[in-house]
Amino acid sequence: MKCTLIRLSLLLLAGSTACWVAYHLIGVHVDADGTLRETFALIPIGYLLGAGGVGAGIAGLLWRTPASGR
Repeated sequence: MKCTLIRLSLLLLAGSTACWVAYHLIGVHVDADGTLRETFALIPIGYLLGAGGVGAGIAGLLWRTPASGR
């Protein structure tokens, strides 16, 4: 289970990084009529994936398996 949580953590952190990279690559611009165009949804998704990745990583590092035979 510990290894699974660490892998999940790395996957979530990679997703978070992908969101932030995509946000910066797509960019933000203002149309001629003054409308702001940005991919705002990537910001909270990146934060949520990052927080989930950190949480899963901490859980994976602190996970204790029961001692066998005791």
